[in-house]
Formats: sequence, C-alpha cells, structure tokens
Amino acid sequence: MAWVKAAVLSELREKPVVSKHPPLQIAVFHAKGHVYAIDNRCPHEGYPLALGSVNDECVLTCNWHNWKFRLEDGQCLLGGDNVRSYPTRLEGNDVWVDLTPPSREEARISIMRGLKKAFDDRDYERICREIARLRFNGIDPKDSIRAALSWSCSRLEFGVTHAHAGAVDWLALAERFSPDFERQLICIAETFDNMAFDSLHQPEYPYAHPDKPFERSRFLAAVEGERLSEVEGMVARALADGVHWPDFEEAFAAAAFAHYQAFGHAVIYVSKVPDLISSFDESIEYDVLLPLARRLCYGTREDLIPDFKDYAATLKELAEPRLASSTPKDLEVPFPCNVTKAFGWLAAALTTHDVSSVYNALLKALARNMLHYDASYGASYDRPVNDNMSWLDFTHGLTFASAARRICSRYPQFWRPALLQMACFLGRNADYVDLKLDSAAWIVHNEEAFFADAYERMLDHGIDDPVFPVHLLKTASAVEVELRYATPTCREVLLASLNRYLHSPVKMKHVRRLARQAITLVSRDFEGQ
Repeated sequence: MAWVKAAVLSELREKPVVSKHPPLQIAVFHAKGHVYAIDNRCPHEGYPLALGSVNDECVLTCNWHNWKFRLEDGQCLLGGDNVRSYPTRLEGNDVWVDLTPPSREEARISIMRGLKKAFDDRDYERICREIARLRFNGIDPKDSIRAALSWSCSRLEFGVTHAHAGAVDWLALAERFSPDFERQLICIAETFDNMAFDSLHQPEYPYAHPDKPFERSRFLAAVEGERLSEVEGMVARALADGVHWPDFEEAFAAAAFAHYQAFGHAVIYVSKVPDLISSFDESIEYDVLLPLARRLCYGTREDLIPDFKDYAATLKELAEPRLASSTPKDLEVPFPCNVTKAFGWLAAALTTHDVSSVYNALLKALARNMLHYDASYGASYDRPVNDNMSWLDFTHGLTFASAARRICSRYPQFWRPALLQMACFLGRNADYVDLKLDSAAWIVHNEEAFFADAYERMLDHGIDDPVFPVHLLKTASAVEVELRYATPTCREVLLASLNRYLHSPVKMKHVRRLARQAITLVSRDFEGQ
C-alpha cells in the first residue's frame, strides 16, 4: 500500500489542498466531517478540480463545464468520465492518501465501462480519452475495437457496414504509423466511432439460434431465398460446432458473387473478413460472420433492375477466363462505355486475352471514369433521382475491383461474375463523366510523397459522418494495393483518379435536392404526373 502524507486537517478545513506526487496531482477535500481525495485534473479537459465547488451532499462541480462528481468514489453524476478517487485515513492532524494504482484488470473493467458509455452516446471526445487510458494502463488499445464489434453486433438491423470493412484499413494504417501513438489513436478511434455511429440509438436485432448444420448448397439457397432465420441459424450452428472462417469463405464468396449485390458491397465485405479476423483472433468470428450473413440476405440485387437486363444472359455466354501469371497486356476499353458496350467488350476480350489483361483493362477504365467524374452531379439539386451520382458511386468500382481480385486469386471460379460486375460499374457511370476535364492536371509524379500526404490528411479530415472518411481511406488503400498488379498506364490513371478524388469537395447533405425530389415523388399521387 503506497500511503503518503497529503495534507494537514486544519488546512483542509479552510480550503482544499493539492498534494503533488509526480505525475499525480491529488485534490484533498474536507466536507461534512469526512476527508476525500480525488485526481485534481478533471477527466474532461484537465482543469483543476480543487478550484471547483462542493455542495452539502459532497458533490463536487468543476466550474469550467459543470461536470459533477461524487467525492466519495469519483462517480460522474453529470458530464461523462469518472474521476479516480483514493482511500484516505487520519493520523492525528495528518491526512494520508493511498496512491496504490488499480490492478490492470481493475483498470480494464473501469475503462471498458467508460468506453461502453462513450459507444452508446457516440461521444468522440470520450472515445479518444478512454482508448488513451487503455494504452497508458498497459492494455492494447485495439481491445476497444474488439469490444465495439461485440457491442454493435446485434444492433445492426441489416448486418455489417462500412465500419467493418474500414476497420481493416484503419488498423493497417495504425500499424504503419507505429510507434506514433497520436496517429495510432486516431486510426483506432475512427474505427470505434464508425461502429458507434452505425449502432447509435438502435435497438437489439437478435440473431437466430443455432439450427441446421451448415451445408453449402442449403446455405446458398437460403441466401437466394432471403430466408434470414435459416441463414443465421446455419451460421450460428456452425460457429457453435467449431467451424471457422476458412471453411465458410468460399460459400460466402459464392453468395456475394451470385448477384451484382448492393453495388459491390457484399464482395468488398467478404474480402475484408480474413484481415479483420487476423487483426484479432477467431473469438471475433461470431460478431463478424453473423452480421455478414445477415447482410448477404438483405443486400439489394441490382442485376435484376432494367439497367442490367442483359446481365444473366451475358454471364452465361462469357468464356471461361484464361489464367496467366505473365504481366498483363494494356488493352483499351472504349471511353465512355455504357452497359451494353461494356458487356460486349468483355465478352470479346475474354475470348482472346488472359484474365490479368482483361482485369487490368477494366480497372484502368474504372479509374478513368472516376478521374473524369462530372462533379456537378454531386452538387446539383435540380436533376431527377436517378442522377443522384456522387464520388462514392465511382470509388465503389475501384474498391470492388480490388476486393474481387483478392477473392478470385484464391477462388478462380468467380472471375466471370467478378469481371462482369466490374463492367456493370463501368457502364452505370458512363453518363456521368466530364469528357472536357484536363486529366493531366492530376497526374502524380511522386507516388511515395503522394500517399504520405494522403494518409496524413486523413488523420484530420474534419468530417462528422464516418461514411465519407472511411471511403477516402478504403479507396486510397485499394489503389495502393492494385498498383502492385497494374501496368504502367493503368498505374498512372489509378493515381490520377485518386488524386482528384482526395482533393475534391464532397457534399454530404443534399438539403434542397431531397426536398425537391420528395415533392416530385409525392405529388405524383395527387397531380397525376
């Protein structure tokens, strides 16, 4: 027990005393015949609690922001974080305080309790403070993400979100910045905050209990039929039986590629699972795989809408891609290229070229599309709803391509739908490009400096809605990975497209557009339009 003499009782009766035992500052109070000791630094912003006000109920108010603490145990009654309290004893006129630090497990329990409150409130300031407390108490800050995965799991009505996919890239960026804790804290806090945002004010959406054994064909049929309880029950049963991600992966990939699902999100989410699990361990599988199974059931199937009416027929007609380990050839896709042209180009290309060349050509075409995105569509409010095109509609093509290549490198049977869905992205964005754009202005001449600057800028993005910064990071990460496999001309376009995206403003709330489109839609039922 680290007891130290902290004050003299006669002095305390006059005013609080600050007892300094570096690095600690202890505020000692005498109130209602008792002696109390707490940290002098307010856990909110560090202002001195010894200069606060104590009422007749032994509640201390920090006069800077009105946070209130119970002197007896440091419990925060109004505000946020608790303040650490210390045992005291009297020996004659001397006040002694026990500075024995809590055990690591005691600290963990306390911090996790605070993190849960920060998660439920989506309190970004407190999120940062509590994660910092983990680190300074010798606890892995990534434990906060493990907890957030668990807390969010059953509050995701439609399953996994960008937060799960983005977690992989934020955590990879944190590793890159090691041992710079300030930068690492930002990356971890961004991941945690995204999960808190997606769970905010959401009720519980329980998963089905373990049911039938997992069997690939039954699983795929249940996903196709959107039989959510059956899908969740099979996955829950398999997890309970000790099945792990490598045994699920091919079936989940098959379900993701079965449709042009959610404009590529399903494939992106499936591709990120191995890295997310390896960042932790198999204990997170329940919190990741059940939400992923739910997402596969709920995902929209855009290949069924009129824009892609030839999807199913084209998929059947596509030649089986020829695999090759050689450097890809530089094929050219027409620019701009609508859906019909994109499907036709792909069908012809697969009969004469290997898959790496076809993939490289489509990737370059997707990057060219993004480089030439007509940003006026993202700012306008006077166009029809089908023209609601933003930067994110273009970035998805690149992040999908990277995810598809990764999955297909392990399961080549998915190359045909993967390439066809890249063509879908290419065609759906063809009408929204600016052919007059000076693309040369965006060429990147120093790749290393470009990425260093890009990631540094992301650390202070200043955007409240996490869906936007996570897309900045996911797109940059995907481009950086795909540069390893691209031809020189493809690399140039990839970097230029990313450069323009990272340096372009993004409109995050379309107030007038939403109002006008709402009126247009609702009025049809009343004005016969």
